[in-house]
Amino acid sequence: MAADLTYNSGDLETLGDQLGDLHGKLKDDGRLKELNKEEVGHNKVAEAIDDFVNDWDDKRNKLNDKVEALAKMASKSSEEFTKADLELAEALKQKPEDES
Repeated sequence: MAADLTYNSGDLETLGDQLGDLHGKLKDDGRLKELNKEEVGHNKVAEAIDDFVNDWDDKRNKLNDKVEALAKMASKSSEEFTKADLELAEALKQKPEDES
């Protein structure tokens, strides 16, 4: 029993675009780095914030690499599914040579 493969190329393309936007936002998010240690009022709090920011930077970079890869996969999937769909549609239009 063969299963039909269904997909929505527009949804895949939109997903790729949205993930690409998220990648850019994650890459450019340096807001916590801008905190002034004097603004928090205490060295322990400032140190905790620094630790958090450094850990978040590492985790954010790893997450961002995966988001970027997923965005590329979604966009490429949309392109390849559309290409295959067009090729299959064209093949169905062609008459076999022995039926002419």
